[in-house]
Amino acid sequence: MKFKDTVLTAFQALKMNPKRSIMTIIGIVIGIAAVITIMAVGNGVNHMATSQIKSSNKGAQNAQIGFTADDENDLDGFTQADVNLLKQSNLGDKISRIDISALNEDDGQDEAQIGRTTTTLDYTVAHHVKKAPSHLTHGRYFNATELAVGQSDILIQDSVAKRYFGTAQQALGKSVMLGNQAYTIIGTYATDDVYGSAIIPYQAYLKAAGNEGTNLILRVKKGQNPQKIGRAAERMLKKDGTNRNKGTYEYFDTNALIGTISKVLNGLTFFVSAVAAISLFIAGIGVMNMMYISVSERTQEIGIRLAVGATESNIRNQFLIEAMILTAIGGLVGLLMGYLAATIAVKFIPDELHIKAIITLQDVVFAVGVSTAVGLVFGWLPAKQAADKNLIDILR
Repeated sequence: MKFKDTVLTAFQALKMNPKRSIMTIIGIVIGIAAVITIMAVGNGVNHMATSQIKSSNKGAQNAQIGFTADDENDLDGFTQADVNLLKQSNLGDKISRIDISALNEDDGQDEAQIGRTTTTLDYTVAHHVKKAPSHLTHGRYFNATELAVGQSDILIQDSVAKRYFGTAQQALGKSVMLGNQAYTIIGTYATDDVYGSAIIPYQAYLKAAGNEGTNLILRVKKGQNPQKIGRAAERMLKKDGTNRNKGTYEYFDTNALIGTISKVLNGLTFFVSAVAAISLFIAGIGVMNMMYISVSERTQEIGIRLAVGATESNIRNQFLIEAMILTAIGGLVGLLMGYLAATIAVKFIPDELHIKAIITLQDVVFAVGVSTAVGLVFGWLPAKQAADKNLIDILR
């Protein structure tokens, strides 16, 4: 009997009792999904750490300092005077650029006046020309000059343009009051959760904010230690910062947070691996039990196949392949479920770290390999029992 025929026969046999097959697969799915979840998050953390190292070597790493006001009404912590303080200090030669931002990341929300209607817009600030959305529908994106000087132009979503101007085309050239700043619409783009409802140049945003904000981004030069510079800037601001008496300056140490997350992940990996091992063992016992039942129920089938010339290896291979098909399917489903769980889990990690769930080829090989191995190990004894059946005993 050809291998292809053996595989097809195995699939047909499993389809005869789908409920039992599905219940057997579930145990494998749980064990593989648990391990893949931790692996995917761990890969994301490692990727983030590697990116930090690479960016440091290229001189592109940043140090971020935040300000928390004692009074909720005093929201702005950094001014141009703070920027000048750091530039004129001994840190000035180690920093290539200093940006003030009132945003956590590159997005915000503000009241907007569009025609006679007042609404709230979620917006993104643009630093670079290359950040243009991929679905521009009308008009154009900012050019390098507009971004550099902070020209008061804006792009809005098609849905916003149609709601307030009739069509996206008619919105071009119209004015939008966002916060206290008037912007001219130069383009529209299809709905995109990444960019929100509008996009404005960073420098224009900064002008509208009065060159004040709650975050200070220090662009550190190549070869400099961002942690040391960030800590030194924090001490300097606590001593001479404009609003030192109105709140607290605090350096945000990305590497320290990554280290903490890595330690937590290492502990979780050990725990989840232990749980997964138990789960896979129990699932393996379930596979073995199901295969024993299948062998018992199909004694007549085994006898007929032996009578028409099937060898012991043909019988053994069929039942082994059935077990391996079950566990391989469980491994693939567990891989998918683990990735989905990891994607949800990383949403609870601070956005500043930009950690994403990552599945590598090794993870795929692990999921399929381990699950298939479970089928091979726990399916061997039932398959051997089926192959050892004697035709004379069956006929009796």
